[in-house]
Amino acid sequence: MEKLFRIFVYEEGELPLFHNGACKNIYSMEGLFINFMETDKRFRTRDPDSAHVYFLPFSVVMILEYLFHPIIRDKAVLERTISDYVRIISERYPYWNRSLGADHAMLSCHDWVSEGHYTYFGST
Repeated sequence: MEKLFRIFVYEEGELPLFHNGACKNIYSMEGLFINFMETDKRFRTRDPDSAHVYFLPFSVVMILEYLFHPIIRDKAVLERTISDYVRIISERYPYWNRSLGADHAMLSCHDWVSEGHYTYFGST
């Protein structure tokens, strides 16, 4: 399986919300995984047509750290950021649309991403 399995990591998105994650707190697994996906040479492919899985490299922890206002406590900022990202990749690439995201993956060590984001992640 290691010789065949390939993951494509979308290049879209800028630091610190994408391609980066916290690595020194309770949610560090998210950052470590994103870092691994960015640097791995065994599973990562730069050719999206040869990929079996497509990774969405956003960090829920970083989105909340940089965009979430602790007084207003509007969780919709997370949903807007993720839905904008999915919209961008679905307009630029055919891969999301052909499977409705079923062959796409993301990782979150934060429980907020599981609340009400089924519009985009119901099939992932």
